[in-house]
Amino acid sequence: MRILYLDDSGKIHPNDPTSVVVFGGFSIDESNWHRLVRQLNGAKAAFFSNRGNPNDWEIKSSDFLTRNNWNRAKKRQFCHEVASILRRNGCHVYVVSMNKSNATPPLQEPRFVPLAFQRLAAKFHEEVKNHNTKGTIVCDWSTHHLDRHITHCVSSMISTYGMYDLFGGVTYGDSIALPPLQIADLIARTFRITLEGQTYLAQFKALFDAQEFTAPGLDVLGFDIGSIFKLF
Repeated sequence: MRILYLDDSGKIHPNDPTSVVVFGGFSIDESNWHRLVRQLNGAKAAFFSNRGNPNDWEIKSSDFLTRNNWNRAKKRQFCHEVASILRRNGCHVYVVSMNKSNATPPLQEPRFVPLAFQRLAAKFHEEVKNHNTKGTIVCDWSTHHLDRHITHCVSSMISTYGMYDLFGGVTYGDSIALPPLQIADLIARTFRITLEGQTYLAQFKALFDAQEFTAPGLDVLGFDIGSIFKLF
């Protein structure tokens, strides 16, 4: 089975100051899950031994990806090691972005967030078929109402299009308990910052771009099969 972990950066509603909304993360085969977590904890211990047990603290993108934090060599090196861990474990990076100024009709979370997840699920389904396995999607939780709505919309799409290699629609977890969601947070914020026009993370983003899943043909929704894409 392959697992797709996702987190968000930016909010869709117009009162939020971000200009771009991103849902991003990565897929991993279950056979590599424990190794990835061990390697992530090893990197946390090696780079930040003063923080104690790596299981007791969470990687937060705000502590690594702001410009001031990125200027610290140790934090940059740690982030590059995270990208390397993904590559060594056969992971693929998934990102859907939305430029709020391009949205029509008006921005509404119940409309656009499930749509973004449906498009991601369609890409992920192609990867799962490519690996001749099954798949499931896990996201960092937000609010109960929206999480339930997303799960319902994705589950309905899976049933409508016969995407029976995917199980559970979308399930939710706590990033403290699930270290892969901490990596998803780094990915989502890296893309949002870069797509909003700042360039200092461009080389780091390129490491994730290189881990996109692509395949010939179209997904079940009729779009090109590439796991990094723009909704609008």
